[in-house]
Amino acid sequence: MGSVIRPGDPVDAALALGFTPLGAYLVSHRKGGAVGPLCLLAGLSAVTYAAGAYGSRADWPAADWAVGLAALTWAPPLLAGCTLLLLLVPDGKLPGPRWRPVAAVAIIAIVLFTVTAALIPADDGRSPIAIEALRPLQLFTLPIVGTLAAIAAVSAVGLVVRTARARGPLRLQLLWICVGAVLAVLGAFLPALVPLPGAGVPFILALPICVAVAMLRHDLYDTSLPLRRFLTLALLAGALVLLYLLVVRLTGTTIPATVAVAVAVEPLHHWLGRAAGRILYGGRSDPQEVHARLARRLADTSDPAGILAAVGDAVVEAVRTPYARIELGGHDEPLKIVERGRPAPVTLTVPLRFQGEELGAVLVSRESSGDRRALDQLALQAGAALAAAHRAAALQRSRLLLVTAREEERRRISRDLHDGLGPVLAGIGFTVDAAGNALAANPDQARGLLTQIRTQVHEAGTSVRGVVRGLRPPELAQLGLARAIEQSVAELRAGGLPIDVTITDTSTLTAAAEVALYLVAREALTNAVRHATPTHCTIHLHPAQKGFEITVTDNGSGLPPHTHPGTGLTSMRERIEELDGTLTIQSAPSGTTVRAWIPQ
Repeated sequence: MGSVIRPGDPVDAALALGFTPLGAYLVSHRKGGAVGPLCLLAGLSAVTYAAGAYGSRADWPAADWAVGLAALTWAPPLLAGCTLLLLLVPDGKLPGPRWRPVAAVAIIAIVLFTVTAALIPADDGRSPIAIEALRPLQLFTLPIVGTLAAIAAVSAVGLVVRTARARGPLRLQLLWICVGAVLAVLGAFLPALVPLPGAGVPFILALPICVAVAMLRHDLYDTSLPLRRFLTLALLAGALVLLYLLVVRLTGTTIPATVAVAVAVEPLHHWLGRAAGRILYGGRSDPQEVHARLARRLADTSDPAGILAAVGDAVVEAVRTPYARIELGGHDEPLKIVERGRPAPVTLTVPLRFQGEELGAVLVSRESSGDRRALDQLALQAGAALAAAHRAAALQRSRLLLVTAREEERRRISRDLHDGLGPVLAGIGFTVDAAGNALAANPDQARGLLTQIRTQVHEAGTSVRGVVRGLRPPELAQLGLARAIEQSVAELRAGGLPIDVTITDTSTLTAAAEVALYLVAREALTNAVRHATPTHCTIHLHPAQKGFEITVTDNGSGLPPHTHPGTGLTSMRERIEELDGTLTIQSAPSGTTVRAWIPQ
């Protein structure tokens, strides 16, 4: 191999020109980890090329030492590029611990080959650092080269496997790197098969070119903004030079050309900036402009619907999707929804989060390599505004549900009074009239009517106590939470339903918390008995997560699908959420679990 790639070979120049700028960018921007220094190692190839070219003139001063320098520096960039670099792209980390021995063997093999290639005398015998006594070590060169070739092949295969397993933008980034890596490995060892100067140059250059494509088209290493600025300035410089030369050619003087350049520089800069954005981002809009417009829209509105509308407009602008849907809140029961475009099948869903809290989701009907990244950036920018909108919408929904629940409660009380207590009182009135009429003529009938009145009064008292119980259970004040729950389940146990009750110390609960937890237990048991026909139920009340949790479980038939919550379930949820708690209901054919948690 060393006899094929000689000092001054064009492969050295290709390595230096292709990898050194990339390494300089990565190191200066602290991106890519060890990939940047490995790319900068290619700068030694420039030294090799220059030293080889200088050493080719044997009559020049110190030409032999230039040959020795070239012999010492040509191998590391080439061998590291087709072995270690393939293991570490794109983030500078090995794919896993099992690759550590491969990397270690590669480093040892590179060092051994570099030393032997530099110290074993060449055919011309000009290198002053060569040692004649080490010529027998030339036999070990072939095994070392074979080891390096095997490592290069394994690294390339590993890169292909990583590409196949990757998803989203990373897969497209790795796909370009993978193509360039395979060609680079071929180019590194091609001169050993085709002894033609420069035979491996196109293959060697394939890797940095493919990395550049991944950086330009798929934002590898977050290069979109600096590349956009560089491309804008390059296009502006070229356009101004052409304008200057054109005006000078037409007028024959430099003064009009200078004036034309001064006048055109600002509009050209603006227009070429947008053109550079289209070149870099393809069908997507320039993220910088989209973010600026979104910031202005968010600054002009505080209404949840307006905030969601601003995010929806930004999503359409950012990814050019024909349909976008922004949901605030849970997917099953969102607080607010904004849609843009004509409804179409959703292909990409990006969650909206702020400080670890999931606020909603963005759903679009178009997915390309950069769409998810663009939407993630939009979600990050609008996170604080979306969090405020989420809280405002949740508060609005909570107030609406609270008013609805209270109106339902009033309707229930009105119905109980009208259908229960009202007829009883009316009946008492009629009976009193009848007793008065029969008092003189038939005293026995009057006494019977008075007995009936007593019964009706008792029924009226029972109805009144039922209404009062619905407002605030009196047994809580009389018995406490634990005994009140035990009393509630006693009637069900008497009917033959086994109910296990486990309650820990509840002395620290507030009155509002006691009412909420008691009503949850009672309502959950009532619903289970009425609708699920269980054969066993359990109630468990205990401290949990800086609060108290009650769990009511039954082994009944569960809730039917698509069940809409009635007044009882709505009232339970509202009472718990009023105390900043949570209520969850899990139902299956094997039973239902109602779990409520209230902070302490």
